[in-house]
Amino acid sequence: MSVLSFRRPGVRLVSLLAVAAATAGTARAQTAPSSTGDEGEIVVTAGQAYAATPVYSAKDADLGPLGRRPIADTPASVTVVPEDLIVNNMARTVNDTLRYLPSVEVRDQQGFEVSRPQSRGFQGSIVQDTRLDGLNIVGTTAIAAENLGGIQVLNGLSGALFGPQSPAGVFDYQLKRPTETPLLRLVGSFDSQGLWTGQVDASATAGPIGYRFNLVHGEGEGYVDGSHFSRTLISADFDIHLDDRTVIEADVSHYETRGFGLPGSIVYFTGGKTVLPSAIDPTRPGYGQAYAGVDLRTDTGLAKLKHDLGGGWKVEIGGLYQNADRGLYGITDTLTDNAGDYSVTKNFNAAPRFTVASNTASLTGPATLFGIVNDLSLGTNGFVNGQYAYRNSIAVTLGTGNLANPTVLPNKPTPANGGEYESGHLFVQSIVVGDTIHLTDQLAVQGTLSTSFLQSRSYAATGKVTSADTRNGVLSPTVSLIYKPAAALTLYATYANSVEQGETAPTGTVNANQILSPYRDRQYEAGVKYQLSPGFLITAAGFRMTRPLAQADAPANIFEVVGTQRNWGGELFGQGSPTASLSLFGGVTYLDARLLDTGVATTDDKRVVGVPHFKSDVAADFHPAIARGFALTGAVHVESDRAATNTNTSFAPSYATVDLGLRYNAAWFDHHETLRVNVINVGDKRYFSSIADGNIVGSPGANTAYSCAPRTVLASLEFDL
Repeated sequence: MSVLSFRRPGVRLVSLLAVAAATAGTARAQTAPSSTGDEGEIVVTAGQAYAATPVYSAKDADLGPLGRRPIADTPASVTVVPEDLIVNNMARTVNDTLRYLPSVEVRDQQGFEVSRPQSRGFQGSIVQDTRLDGLNIVGTTAIAAENLGGIQVLNGLSGALFGPQSPAGVFDYQLKRPTETPLLRLVGSFDSQGLWTGQVDASATAGPIGYRFNLVHGEGEGYVDGSHFSRTLISADFDIHLDDRTVIEADVSHYETRGFGLPGSIVYFTGGKTVLPSAIDPTRPGYGQAYAGVDLRTDTGLAKLKHDLGGGWKVEIGGLYQNADRGLYGITDTLTDNAGDYSVTKNFNAAPRFTVASNTASLTGPATLFGIVNDLSLGTNGFVNGQYAYRNSIAVTLGTGNLANPTVLPNKPTPANGGEYESGHLFVQSIVVGDTIHLTDQLAVQGTLSTSFLQSRSYAATGKVTSADTRNGVLSPTVSLIYKPAAALTLYATYANSVEQGETAPTGTVNANQILSPYRDRQYEAGVKYQLSPGFLITAAGFRMTRPLAQADAPANIFEVVGTQRNWGGELFGQGSPTASLSLFGGVTYLDARLLDTGVATTDDKRVVGVPHFKSDVAADFHPAIARGFALTGAVHVESDRAATNTNTSFAPSYATVDLGLRYNAAWFDHHETLRVNVINVGDKRYFSSIADGNIVGSPGANTAYSCAPRTVLASLEFDL
């Protein structure tokens, strides 16, 4: 593996560092934020380095039109990945962060950082399930972690809150906000594969205006000889306080990442003839090609107006626009037999570009009616999503190889794509009303109802409309019963019935780009939440959920609904600090995910591809005061076997991995310094990190597997000035 040499990109990084340092020069402080407050804002604590005493607890959740609610009293399964965990575990992307959630899987699609997060075994969508500060964004592109203050995941159906969406959960990426106390963090990091990264995190408040800048640049070789990565993040966040009750939040960001040379996808089960092979050595050249990979660029702008009306009443209005350009030039290794022979293709014909314009507005507050306290909500949210395609195929056949002897192949030119055209257009807008009726101090009933308006159009390259669907006034209700027999204990039961926008037929199917008619999903859930200590919450939930499942049905190769996916299972999760010296985050999830009512004996009542029965993820941070700045970190990830085919004739075996880390905080020269070292996948376990039905990744009639990363050592040195 070659030694990294910064050339022009390095100059760019140094320039970013210099600009940020100059900007925050008057904002230097000898105190630094170390934890997250009840509402996600950074709390500055004197005398500590950033995240020195990690706080993993989260008291409140942002439930969209319902406003902020205590998690302990929310009749749903909600987890919040705290910023302290993101910082101390040196997560660089949301995929790095979501690996600590036992109910969550990340389905890789067309290469590095192109994926869909999903909860409870249900496939996620392009924009319906992913949000940035509560506003819909594109979920199938690269998303950095360095400018995030946390990730909130609402498991299960939530169409009554956010309008039509799949039951894959709601992933809300929450931005860092400006700090009142001046902040300047300089972080340099390196991983054992050869990637160097520099970060500047600067913040201050001057009069009524607070600002925060995050600048990141990294570049170097990956874990395969000849591979190369680069990533750049530029983000700016502003809080403009018009008065003590009114604030405008404005945020802009540009993120680009390029990754070439990693192993490509392994496509199998083409025509039902091949099965999932054994896990490969991801560091071996030939499974990918040094000239093939991804080139992703995402630009985002959003703004929110928040106003406190007094008496507990609040109003919030927001809007977002995002453009995601996706250069998908990766490798596909398609097995031709079970002896490991495969054909190699470069480039994906999946959507090269997505756009989304989303909006939200809400009015929340309490009211007493006939002596009964009601928490009332009225809101609206929605989005317009543009989906684009190439006029011509850019796929190129490179040659052949064998898994036992992968081949480094010569490059071939990419055909002219003929330009882009809008292949799909989605419009979704919902009106939401909600009421939590407190019948007694211990008993409450919560009801939420969304009324949605949906329009979808798909187009051929000629501009001809190939499918169209309009639905007005579609209802998605949710009702919950909440019982608190004690201050530290909450029991709840919830029923949800939600509409979901139909999926888009993938490239390669007969009806490619067609947007299917809306689905109807259902969920039954019961749970208990126990506040073991003021800083540690335990949640247990059981659920049964159903949704229509669409696939490209062989041999016609038409993407259509082929049955019903039925998932039932349970979750046990803990989050927070059971003692002053220990922070814990994680749990275990059991899932039985099956495809029903297919009408085909070989697939009916079979396990859904890629969904394990058991999955457990637990992260810990041990930081006793007697250690004088030293802390030990670690995580355990366990996953049972996963069905690799819808006929359940092939399975990915179970696996377990361990992460270990060390942190040291010092205070030299009147400033704080932090050294962090983490080893990911200590045992260098080989496994497939993603097993997916090929329909969502552009391989109709086949399934797709992506390899895990090898053992990786991460090290960083932070200066808080």
